[in-house]
Amino acid sequence: MIIALTEKSAAVTRIDQQRLERAAEVLKTVAHPVRLRIVELLEGGQKSVTELKELLGVTQPLTSQHLSQMRMRGVLGSRRDGAQVYYSIANPDVVKVIHCIRRG
Repeated sequence: MIIALTEKSAAVTRIDQQRLERAAEVLKTVAHPVRLRIVELLEGGQKSVTELKELLGVTQPLTSQHLSQMRMRGVLGSRRDGAQVYYSIANPDVVKVIHCIRRG
């Protein structure tokens, strides 16, 4: 059976699809234990690469690689202050992922 879609229902379908695509991108971006931990650490506010490296217990190059990937995909934002780069959550929806994990 073929169901005809009205213009209004077609618009709702497009919006829902866009939401699903955005959510999938965010989930793909944070789908790594180190990246999830970064989100958790930044939930309380911005931190420098050095602070994150120390809290994560991983090397600076690995920390920077994860941060860069997350920044390029709009999950994190960054600002430079002299030699230090500070990162913060740019997409507040990503924090909801951490909240879901805590409840689970």
